[in-house]
Amino acid sequence: MSFKVVVLGSSGGYAGAGQACSGYLLQEEENTLVVDLGSGALSNLLGFVEPDNIGGLAISHLHYDHYIDIYGLLTARRYGPESLQPLPLLAPLGAGEHIGIIIHEENRPVFMECMDIREMASGGEFNFAGFDITAKPAAHIEGSFSFRIVAGERTVCYSGDSERCDGLLELAREADLFICESTFTSEVPIKLPGHLTAREAGEIAAEAGVGRLLLTHVWPTLDGARAVEDAGQIYEGPIDLAVEGLTVYVGPYPVMAT
Repeated sequence: MSFKVVVLGSSGGYAGAGQACSGYLLQEEENTLVVDLGSGALSNLLGFVEPDNIGGLAISHLHYDHYIDIYGLLTARRYGPESLQPLPLLAPLGAGEHIGIIIHEENRPVFMECMDIREMASGGEFNFAGFDITAKPAAHIEGSFSFRIVAGERTVCYSGDSERCDGLLELAREADLFICESTFTSEVPIKLPGHLTAREAGEIAAEAGVGRLLLTHVWPTLDGARAVEDAGQIYEGPIDLAVEGLTVYVGPYPVMAT
């Protein structure tokens, strides 16, 4: 048994030219999960799956570059040819109020009925959209989470946005695929708090013993090839740079990217 991971958006902070912000499609047999849906990611998502065939959306945290395209997704589901059940949403505590606040108050009640929100106060273990998900707090803003996502015997860890922390290392331990933010490269002398450098991503991957490292969330003005080089100074396993449309197969064979 294997499952597929598709990069819908790879850009950190804002959508660079020809890019989208964070978004990832996970598919295993009939199960379909979207993890984060930042600006521009919805357009790429719809190239792979129809709005009515999404089993659930998990949001790592409530920065716009990780969730803002939820409005378009819910609009597409609300006005589709068939009436759909509310979209299962796994999100930080307060997500319902946060998402609803920018919707005009006359439309807000109907719009909010399009979601079935499962809010996380401090993480936990969830069976969600056909996947087993463990969420732990990330070292970013309050209400940020990293995820360990399991289908059968295959495991993907997604860092979300985070500094190095014990929870992230635990979630990444021996994961088949580690999708790790690498906002900054060695091109810049300092980094903003709450984020990782590509070298730090390589350090975590090496220490956790992951099978493959996928670098994502690189700042749009920085060099992705440099990110791979930085991580590769520490982590000796296969490394890919996340680009829109990249597909990674996580299965009972070496993890493969196309």
